Amino acid sequence: MIAEITPKIQDQLNLSALVLMNNYKKADLNTWYGFNINDHLQLKTVERIAKLHGIQSGVHLRNSLHRYETGAMASNPFEKLASEFRHYTTNTYETKYNAQKNPMTKNVYKLVWRYRFSLKNEKLQGYDFAYYIFLMRIGGALGFIKPEEIALRLEDVNTRLKNTFSSWGEFHRNVCIGDEFIRGAAEPDISKYPGTETLWECYQRLHIHQANSFKEWNK
Repeated sequence: MIAEITPKIQDQLNLSALVLMNNYKKADLNTWYGFNINDHLQLKTVERIAKLHGIQSGVHLRNSLHRYETGAMASNPFEKLASEFRHYTTNTYETKYNAQKNPMTKNVYKLVWRYRFSLKNEKLQGYDFAYYIFLMRIGGALGFIKPEEIALRLEDVNTRLKNTFSSWGEFHRNVCIGDEFIRGAAEPDISKYPGTETLWECYQRLHIHQANSFKEWNK
């Protein structure tokens, strides 16, 4: 029997809503996993998403969670480049930018240059932990992690995020910036993710259709 979702836990699960809905538009936000695990087709979707993220066991899941928790996926690479750029003059940056041939790298440079000071403290923690919770929900649907452990991890993540950001809007913008950083502002590969939209587009849709869930930033 799956444990009951309290309003507090639901609020914490909602921290992954943007990433969850971007990966599966029909996701049910008001469940532990976002998927109906008794539905064969939905379970197949979960398995496909898990495979795309390299998660095929509880060990794989926890290794991925550790990378997101420690900032290895987004925050640390972002801060490494941002720290370098904070010492650059505009001319130095433009020389480095213009020397790049790879369009994705140029997009990353442009994004980091823009946010090199404004995200000095929070970095891309919103993105890292939104994905952290999303992967827990995927892993939970496949039986790699129990709701009790998810709840314990949610409590820790919630404390960190609620002390870092001051509103749902600020948090979700950080998630979107993180997605841009990771993807290099590239167009999604529709052969792998049919019907996908950018995270910014998903953000707009989420705040229109699920507005009541994202009003109060409860600490």
